[in-house]
Amino acid sequence: MIRASFSYLAAPSAHFDFAYYVDRHIPLARRLLNPLRLEVDRGVSAEERGSAPRCTCVAHLYFASLDDYYRALDTHGEALGEDMPNYTNAELEILVSEIIA
Repeated sequence: MIRASFSYLAAPSAHFDFAYYVDRHIPLARRLLNPLRLEVDRGVSAEERGSAPRCTCVAHLYFASLDDYYRALDTHGEALGEDMPNYTNAELEILVSEIIA
């Protein structure tokens, strides 16, 4: 199984509209990408108690195969990227990994 993690990095100048993200962007991503599962995490702390998280938000999308992930992103990634200014100006990091255990 493949997990694609979309991490929105925390920064003093970054804003993130969780209401828009959860109510509008995530349903769009579900409809267009059709992942097996989709989870959204809100960063609350880093390792040390009370420290700021590295990421404001991380979305995890699960796909049966790497080909399924790339096919979905090749087809709909641009449309999803165009929606990004509606909810954030944060830097985005993407990690695509294979779940092995």
